[in-house]
Amino acid sequence: MGRIGLLLLSMCFGAHAIASDASAVQRQQTFGDTTVYYNAFPSTFLTPEIANQFEISRSKTNGVLNITLNKNAKNIPANVQGTVQSGDAKPAPLTFRQVGTGGEINYLAQFPLAGPQTFTFKIHVKAGGATSETIQFSQMVAPIE
Repeated sequence: MGRIGLLLLSMCFGAHAIASDASAVQRQQTFGDTTVYYNAFPSTFLTPEIANQFEISRSKTNGVLNITLNKNAKNIPANVQGTVQSGDAKPAPLTFRQVGTGGEINYLAQFPLAGPQTFTFKIHVKAGGATSETIQFSQMVAPIE
């Protein structure tokens, strides 16, 4: 995984540790020889420079979902789609953007954040000729001032 991918993942895991008990949940899922890494965090966890670089709106009312696919120790491109849901609200579609430089590939989507909330994410990933796989997880995300 490249420097930016590792940076984003480390920030995600750090944010997750702040938001909830990081030891209770593993933020990856493997399908065959492809591992999907995922995590949600408040956009304010990113430095202004990183947020600007990846065109992320940095605000206490925005969360970010990061998805990275890895095969044979390399990030791989994929089709990533999904939804986010909080409480009894209807699932809302997520719009993913591919970001990265050099061999780094990350998929980022922003979602509204209003105070500490537990979100349920349903993500569909399809890499290369593989069949589409679905990841569903819940994660608490809390704004960081």
